[in-house]
Amino acid sequence: MHKSLLVLALLTSACVVPISETQEMKDARVPVVPANPCESKSTGKCNYINAPVVLQSKPIRLKDRPLPFFRTAREIEFVDARPNKWIAPRNTLTDGASIPKMFFKMIGAPRSKEFINAATLHDAYCGVGNENLPQYHSDIWQNVHRMFYDALRVDGTPATKAKIMYAAVYLAGPRWNMPGTAPKVRAVPGLMVVTAPLTKGPPNTPLPNLIPEDMLIKAMQEAILFINKTNPSLRRLEAYLRKSEQGMLAQVSKGAADGNQTSGPSESAAY
Repeated sequence: MHKSLLVLALLTSACVVPISETQEMKDARVPVVPANPCESKSTGKCNYINAPVVLQSKPIRLKDRPLPFFRTAREIEFVDARPNKWIAPRNTLTDGASIPKMFFKMIGAPRSKEFINAATLHDAYCGVGNENLPQYHSDIWQNVHRMFYDALRVDGTPATKAKIMYAAVYLAGPRWNMPGTAPKVRAVPGLMVVTAPLTKGPPNTPLPNLIPEDMLIKAMQEAILFINKTNPSLRRLEAYLRKSEQGMLAQVSKGAADGNQTSGPSESAAY
């Protein structure tokens, strides 16, 4: 285990109680073939084209964003195991992070070489400033966040770190509906496609717009403990995150019904 992750687990273990395991999570221990085949550096199925990302030199500052943005100088592609091709075209705007601001203290604001390719691809499909790209919201949010995990692993990010980063974008990254449209998802026998339901709320509503920031931070601390303790498969981790999400929404709904005051949406809710 990475030393920083071990320290974080020890510091938080005294005040954070991991979510109890459900039958769905136990069932998810049964391996599927393959639950997620992009678990190593580039292979015939999972690979980058025209990597690494090359950025233009001029920084761009966006309001309320902690890091400077840069435009890509050339297109970069990633092919996952479906196989589906993901493209970040030239002039894609990226800050090289993809991690929601509220989790920076726990995870950091990753901008190293092992993250920049995955973050740029992720930004092309859901990052601020890229709304005019044809790629933007062209697939369901679940698949876009899954692609981020796959791209991290193929680029050499260790599994534990990639799962923690994936949990961060799953819990507090952008979400969107595509009413009246069906994304082009190619099914492969044995390959699980993420089908977690959208949260209640208007289209494009990420969890930080529905759940107080302190609750999300606690959920992320619990997720880190769960990942470090159990080394879950991605399927099992997704089951855990769905339960975590449902529990938080139920808690917020109960508080509203009881008339309890809760803190408002996070300032970093707008991804």
